[in-house]
Amino acid sequence: MKPDAMLIQSPSIDFPTLLGLGQKVFDRHLGEAMDACRRQLSPSERFLSCLAAMRDPKAPVGLPPHLLAHVTFSVFIGADQEDMLDILERCPGMPAVVAETTIRGVQAAVITGTLAQWREAVKAGSNPRVAATVRHGFNRIYDQFFIQGLDVWGEFNIRPAADQTFYLEDKRGR
Repeated sequence: MKPDAMLIQSPSIDFPTLLGLGQKVFDRHLGEAMDACRRQLSPSERFLSCLAAMRDPKAPVGLPPHLLAHVTFSVFIGADQEDMLDILERCPGMPAVVAETTIRGVQAAVITGTLAQWREAVKAGSNPRVAATVRHGFNRIYDQFFIQGLDVWGEFNIRPAADQTFYLEDKRGR
């Protein structure tokens, strides 16, 4: 069985309160840059852009790497026992609930981590040294974040593998 993954929990941000407090304590609109942005922003990207604007009113809209720990996500993963162990090993410091399913040898897990932790886990799980089935699981996790507009792997090239997975290859040649 190829591992599969679905994003099941993402941040819920009270923007009216955040923006109202920002206006009160900074005497400026924290969402100015995101309001001017022409592309659709995810709630997490909007939130991180507001956090960046707290310190720098001219901060660009985006997903600043130094702020990725401020948003948390949970992913539901199904995999066989051996692959699940490999997946969990690449998610250090992330709490997980793992249970046997009704399908013999298959486990389900909910793993929770910050966007910074998921960025590192997907990077660790999407390389040529990882078993193809495990890489498939991390590629699915990558897809879930990408669909939500949370592409935090911009410094990587996606290199297709012969086994219908892909590797994340550092553009800087590391």
